[in-house]
Amino acid sequence: MIFTRNREEIISLPNGDDISAGRFIGKPLTVFYNLKKIGIWQTSETDLAKSFGDVPEEIKVDDFNGDGKINADDRQFLGSAVPDFSFGLTNRFSYKGLDVSFFVFARFGSMIRSQFHDNFNSLFGRYNNLAVDYWTPDNPTNAYPRPNQNQERPKYNQSMSYFDGTFIKVRNINIGYTFDEAAAKKIGMSSLRLYSSIQNPFYFL
Repeated sequence: MIFTRNREEIISLPNGDDISAGRFIGKPLTVFYNLKKIGIWQTSETDLAKSFGDVPEEIKVDDFNGDGKINADDRQFLGSAVPDFSFGLTNRFSYKGLDVSFFVFARFGSMIRSQFHDNFNSLFGRYNNLAVDYWTPDNPTNAYPRPNQNQERPKYNQSMSYFDGTFIKVRNINIGYTFDEAAAKKIGMSSLRLYSSIQNPFYFL
């Protein structure tokens, strides 16, 4: 088993935090700093949504500083591309002529920014789109806002592109069988082993 844990931190910057470059003292080199999506405005929240200039069916973001309005001051640290830790595990079992081996790799605590979702999740209502669980009056989900043909992209659309990057992946499984010497000699061989290898069969997100 291999276990790795990386801790990186920006110790200092010439002029303090550099928001435009995404560099912050005390944070990893790669961080995501933006508005945080906390759901979708529901019909029961019509008045509250209106106070923020929104309506039900639109993305609800966190009023981080609590001043009753949403602007750049409400950006916050959402996560980092740097995982908390990673590990790999390999093992091999054998019984008589049969042998099985596998390798598992996992990464925990990282975040990813999906450019794919930026490009194919506009919810414009007129173009091809990812099949997502979007809001309707009969499906009051908190996952994605309602498609709208009158806007190119939803308000606060970038908040839909951040995802937990934690995963466990079975990278390979090898299964083999070694025939005994007598069986191999019958077909003119000194030894014989048959095996099959399966690459990346399982992912757990």
